[in-house]
Order: sequence, then structure tokens, then C-alpha cells
Amino acid sequence: MISKAGLSKYRALGDNEADEIIEQIVKQYGISSLRQLMPFFSDYQNLSFQNQSPILQSFLVLNSSLPAFYDKKKLIRATDFYRENQQNIGLILGLYSLPYCYLGADGAKVLYMSERIKNDTYKRLTETGNFLKAVMNYDNWQSERIFSICLKVRLLHATIRYFTLHSQQWDLAWGHPINQEDMLGTNLAFSLVVLRGMEKLGYSVDKSYEDAYINTWNVIGFLLGVQKEIMPDSYLEAVKIDKQIAERQFRESLEGQQLTASLMNVVRSFAPSEITADLLQSQSRMLLGEKYAKMLGIAETNIPNTLLKVYNTTSVLMSKIF
Repeated sequence: MISKAGLSKYRALGDNEADEIIEQIVKQYGISSLRQLMPFFSDYQNLSFQNQSPILQSFLVLNSSLPAFYDKKKLIRATDFYRENQQNIGLILGLYSLPYCYLGADGAKVLYMSERIKNDTYKRLTETGNFLKAVMNYDNWQSERIFSICLKVRLLHATIRYFTLHSQQWDLAWGHPINQEDMLGTNLAFSLVVLRGMEKLGYSVDKSYEDAYINTWNVIGFLLGVQKEIMPDSYLEAVKIDKQIAERQFRESLEGQQLTASLMNVVRSFAPSEITADLLQSQSRMLLGEKYAKMLGIAETNIPNTLLKVYNTTSVLMSKIF
């Protein structure tokens, strides 16, 4: 398992292979072509690379195989778990996993500077929801569409990384933008934190589902460009690595608070009443815990704690996105 000190090296690393592809695109077709590609990279309905440049087509071919640690039985178990708990997982993603990512103060700077989430929060959340549904759909693995889905996100990250590094606003003291440590932390937010959220909502998750979910997200992480040596081999390792990242990166920041405020505004906009909106906000505080909720500036509401697990209605609301 990667040590806390060992994570420092990975904070300075991006995704060399994907970054080189983006450099080739800019060199051959110009910076404007890269901007034009961003909507394609964000679209998980149109998965064909047929009309794209030979550079991108070749990169897809080279990255259309599963790693040795892929386990089909665990994939089936993980996608079954997602399908059976989709509404609750949607609630957890929106109210827990995403703001959890914003606790990483330096990593949040990339999201804030790119303005993708800050300025069009609903659209970006919908993209995230569509990605989640796509990778948790077993049919996409059977048909091998999973490779196009994940490669698009990988290339989108590399594109944002390119623009961030060329913006003359990025300080490398914050680490490389969208670095290996931050990508690993995000992967854990979509896997470990989801499992933790289920427990906080009162569900008991069988160990076989825990390990299957961690393994499947490790495979997804691999397809997104996360290096295998820093991934957890088990649920317990995931817990330890998550704690190490939190100790290294989590702190109060203006960027994290503003991203969270944008998220909460969208979440509240789905609620049919102020009471339901307050319930959603209070559920986020409950899932994150008092310490983290304060760091992110999520205000208290008048909703009593006894109501915070009455989430059936609110989970349906969140399923509109996730």
C-alpha cells in the first residue's frame, strides 16, 4: 500500500500518455481544435471515434484492454449493487462524494479555475451523472463501450490539465493539476465514500459487495489513467489511503466553499419546498460530518436530526442528476 509520504511523488505526476496526445493534437491541429473537442469528450452518448483524428483513434486502440486485476464476477456484483441502490447512491454522490472532493484545497483550485463547475453547475453535474450511469452499466462493459467512455474522461482531464498549465495562473507548489493523488482521491470518493454513505444511511453492505465495488472502481481508475501501484487492494486499504489523503490535503479553502455553494444551489433548486431543500442540505451535513461541513461552509438548518434518514423523497430528487 502507498504510504502517506509516498503520495508526495504522485502529486507531481499527471497522466503522461494522455498529456502527450493532447500536445500532439495542439501541435498538428491548433489550440482551437482542442477547444472544439471538449464537448465531444463530455458526451457519453456519442461514443464513436470514427470521425476523430487518427491520433485519437490510435490512442483508443492502444487503450482498449482491461488490466490483469479485472474480475468479471466482481464487476457483475458491483453493477448489480449499483442498480439495486441507484437512488441512494445518487443521493450520496450529490450530497457527500462531490463535496468530499472539494475538501482537497489544492485540487479544488483546478475545478474553480476551469470554471466548468462554478459557471454551469447543473450541466457539469449532469455530465458526472451520465458518466456514473455509463460505467455502472454492465452492457457497456460487455460491448466494450467502456473503453470509449473512460478514454473520453481521461482526455478531458488531460485537456483541462493542458489549459491550466498554460494559463500562467497555476502554481506548481499546489501539485500538478489533476495529478495522480487527486485522481485517486476522486476515485475513492466514487467508491469508498459511496459505501461509507450507504452505512451512514443505515444500510449494512456485505463485504463481498464492498470488495467488488472497490475492485471495479480500480479498473475504472486504471482506464482513466490512475497508476495501479497507488490503488487500494481491498476495502480496508481504501480506508487507510483515504485517511492519508485527507490528512495531507483536506482544509478550508475559498475554492472549496464556492464550489460547494454552487452545488448546494443546484441541489436546493430541485426541491419542491424550502423544507425539502433544508432536508437535503442537512443530509449533506450529516453525511460529511460536522468538521467537514464547516470547512465547506454548509450552513446549518432547522431540520431536526431525527429526520435526516427520511431520505426516500430526496433520493428520488437526486436521481434526476445521478
